Amino acid sequence: MNTEQILAQLRDVHAPDTLSWWPLAPGWFVVAILGLIFFIGFIYLYKKHQQKVYRRQTTLQHLQKLRHLGEEHYPLVYQELSTLLRRIALLTHDRTQVAHLTGEEWLKFLDAQCQTQVFSQDIGRLLLSAPYFPGNETLASPMPLLDITEAWIKRCI
Repeated sequence: MNTEQILAQLRDVHAPDTLSWWPLAPGWFVVAILGLIFFIGFIYLYKKHQQKVYRRQTTLQHLQKLRHLGEEHYPLVYQELSTLLRRIALLTHDRTQVAHLTGEEWLKFLDAQCQTQVFSQDIGRLLLSAPYFPGNETLASPMPLLDITEAWIKRCI
C-alpha cells in the first residue's frame, strides 16, 4: 500500500455524542428523596412551632382579659384560671397523664413542668379552693396568681 491509499482511508476526528441528562444516576435519586424528606420534615416542624406560638399567644391574651375584670369578678377569674391551666395541660401532655389529676397532685404536676414550687407551696394553692367559693365570698386579689401563671405559660408552653 502506498501512502496515498493509506491517507485516503483516514477520516476526520468526530466529537463524541453529547451526554444526556436523563436518566439520572442513582445517587441523584437518593439526593432527591432525602431532599423531599428534609422539606416535609421542615414543614412539619414549622407547623408544630406555629401551633405552639399560637397557643401561647391566645392563652396570654385570655390572661390579659382576666386581668381587666373587676373585684366583683374575682371568683370568675379563679374559675377561668383553673380551667385555662387544665386546658393547657391537656393540650400539651397526654390526656391519660393529666385528666385524672386533682388537688395536691394537680399542683405538683404544674410545679413539675417548670421545676418550681409556686403552685404547691405558694399562692398557687388558691387554685384548690378559690374557684369553688360562692360569689359573695371575699377573695384575695388573683393578680399574683395571674403573674405566676403567665410566667408558667411563657416557660412551659
